[in-house]
Amino acid sequence: MTSIVLNTACRHFRGSRPCMFNKLDGSECATCRHISEYRDRILFVKLDAIGDVLRTASVLPAIMARYDSPYIAWVTRRESVDLVDMLDHVDEVIEVSEIGLARVATGGWDEVFSLSNDVPSAAIATLGAGGRPIVGYGLARGVLEPSNSAARAWLEMAAFDRLKQANTRSYQRIMLDIIGYAGDFAPPALTIPPAIATSAAARIADLFPAGGRKRVAVNVGADRRWPKKMLDAKAIADFIARLRSRAAVDVLLVGGAAETEKSAEVLALHGEDAHVRAALTPRSVPEFVATLAATDALLCGDTLALHVASAVGLPTVAIFGPTSLPEIADFGGLICKIATPLLSCLGCYGDCKKTQNCMSLLDIDRLVDAVLTQLGRRAS
Repeated sequence: MTSIVLNTACRHFRGSRPCMFNKLDGSECATCRHISEYRDRILFVKLDAIGDVLRTASVLPAIMARYDSPYIAWVTRRESVDLVDMLDHVDEVIEVSEIGLARVATGGWDEVFSLSNDVPSAAIATLGAGGRPIVGYGLARGVLEPSNSAARAWLEMAAFDRLKQANTRSYQRIMLDIIGYAGDFAPPALTIPPAIATSAAARIADLFPAGGRKRVAVNVGADRRWPKKMLDAKAIADFIARLRSRAAVDVLLVGGAAETEKSAEVLALHGEDAHVRAALTPRSVPEFVATLAATDALLCGDTLALHVASAVGLPTVAIFGPTSLPEIADFGGLICKIATPLLSCLGCYGDCKKTQNCMSLLDIDRLVDAVLTQLGRRAS
């Protein structure tokens, strides 16, 4: 009996099921024209909030350049699996679970990256490294151990508000310093499945059947931990009214299930307007990505929407209060960053009770001006 060739060193090999090219054109390993063999096996651990997961993907090209045709497996939590699966350069997504941890422990990794300075991430990285050095953070006697001075500096910044508020470098630059890469960086790269892109376009067309107008997305939500990452409902309604008085645009309120109540409040405050609609995507992150990609400009806080916008090339106006403005890269003006000049307590990483705060003191007309400028950027 003739043995059938199985190329298990090909990044497309799946073992438990046919690869995509076997399904597409009947290719088999012995004669396949799509073979992509890997050399180095890389484990990348990133478990944080989904926006942090996405912005960290800017380091992937640096890892690709550092190794010979690497195979990159990314470990993350369930809520980020679909998003990571859309990232360019990621060959395998490992969900944190009993099965996922078994995969981490037995993956035979040549290098392990763990850029989050938290114990769970470091524990998983230490498990996967099997005694090898870790780039970023591992555990030594149960305690976080930074791999170099750059990793130690980020750990210190997390520990002391004074250092965090004094920082002037972007998050991506800090992460690249930890992995030892001095070159430039670009936004993360996402590939939207065509079926999801088509579905999003159809959904938006149903909301605005007249068509023909520029579309401005407003991400109404804010992190529950830092509610002052975004304007309140009244201020958002005021922004929309002023924007609509100056430009013939369609406005989409975007977000997930958590934004349902606030979106309804904004719509009630703004009043009946056929050119302002909720376009929430509670079912999946890829739908949210595809919805943003189908618009022309975005207003948001320092949330997932900001990082998605960077990844899909969407001109954005991002407002800042409790989180660090310098940590966000502007990518050559793609992201216009705005904060009130009237306070010295920005980047507090808290939720103060001041009546006059980092959100209430923002100039709404300035936000409208910035969004109109970003719409012009899209047109050019």
